[in-house]
Amino acid sequence: MSRRERLRSWKARVSGPLASLTARNAASSFLALAWLSLLSMLTIPIYIRLLGVSEWGLVAACASLQILSNFIDAGFSQIVPRWAAQEAQHPARLRQHVALFRRLYIGLGLAMFGVLQASAAYLAHQWFQVPVERADALELAIRIVSFQFLFQFINNLHIGVWHGLQRQVLANARACGFGTLKHAAALLALTAGTQQAWVYALAFASVACIEVGANALSVHRMLGNEASSAPDSKVALAPLLKEVSVLSGGILVGLLVSQLDRIILSRTVDVASFGVYTVVATLALAFLQLQAPVTRAFFPLIVRDIQHHGRVSAAHMKALLRGTILSATLPALLACALAPTILELWLHDMSVVQLGTMPLRLLLLAIALNSLYGCIYQVIIAKGQSHQVLQFNLISLMAATVTIYLWGMDGELVLGGIIWIAIALTQLLLGTIWLATAQR
Repeated sequence: MSRRERLRSWKARVSGPLASLTARNAASSFLALAWLSLLSMLTIPIYIRLLGVSEWGLVAACASLQILSNFIDAGFSQIVPRWAAQEAQHPARLRQHVALFRRLYIGLGLAMFGVLQASAAYLAHQWFQVPVERADALELAIRIVSFQFLFQFINNLHIGVWHGLQRQVLANARACGFGTLKHAAALLALTAGTQQAWVYALAFASVACIEVGANALSVHRMLGNEASSAPDSKVALAPLLKEVSVLSGGILVGLLVSQLDRIILSRTVDVASFGVYTVVATLALAFLQLQAPVTRAFFPLIVRDIQHHGRVSAAHMKALLRGTILSATLPALLACALAPTILELWLHDMSVVQLGTMPLRLLLLAIALNSLYGCIYQVIIAKGQSHQVLQFNLISLMAATVTIYLWGMDGELVLGGIIWIAIALTQLLLGTIWLATAQR
């Protein structure tokens, strides 16, 4: 069969039912994102009123520790969907991959949990700029939130498997259901009981425990437990760990770059101001997530394009870019222009508006640029070129470091947005040059 005939055959297979499935997955992801974002927008002002700015700052400090979970999950979160997509037609090998990943996730999750428990006292009393009389409360909240991070980390495996198998409708339904339950439990606990950060953390951790158990059972039922007797069906651990280690190295550097703003500001500003920055950063990052439904829906198609033809089809690449611009880039730019109005309508607190408007604008501008790079990033991951991720992120780290040096660490919240602008510009430039070469 000629190259042109193979291409025509592949186009025929990806049209019709597959295109319809991709559309349903993207639509369900947009609905889930809209619902979860709406939950955050509605509940954060309530949490701030119930807890107060100071106590909410403790919650923000705990939430910032999510970086540790992100670091550990760096490589696996990208590789699990790809391996699931590649082995979707081989149930026995898919089960073996999932079993292997589960052991790795549990082991790494317990290691992360141990680190957080061991460092809770230092973080509460030495790292975060919190009043002495509140340090013990922060330590308790950190110890509780470490359970939540453990459960969420293990649950990432189930989400990755569903995304790789194009079962995103199920994944999104579960995320919406348990996300709603977490907020409901937290609001109920804070309203009926003690209005402190540890109560908020305990509510989220309890629901996260139920979530990981329910999703694990669902994945087990979906995959079954039949064993394969084929001698070549065993999954080799060494190639997997090699790929994970290289990609993890690149993503770890990237996560360090993306978290530099919070790392520096958590050390240089008071906890109340850091809480304001966390609120505006949460709002800004919601716009970055707008492209996730599109990229998740197209990622399995990109993987298969590369498997069959060595490159992404022009039709899929154009559709991915068009969907990203409409769903993420343009909304972020519009929100950037309306930043003070959005904050005022959302939080009804002029002190937060005055302090958070400029950081929010800078973050949204950076996210508009980053959404375009996100399309290129999907191709890099699908091609398995982990070394490119490492190289790009190392260069971005250098750019961010130079930016911090030139601007200075004077405690201004706008530094966080400036760091993000430098990172986004660097990654988009490097990615564009790489894509122009890779698609030839």
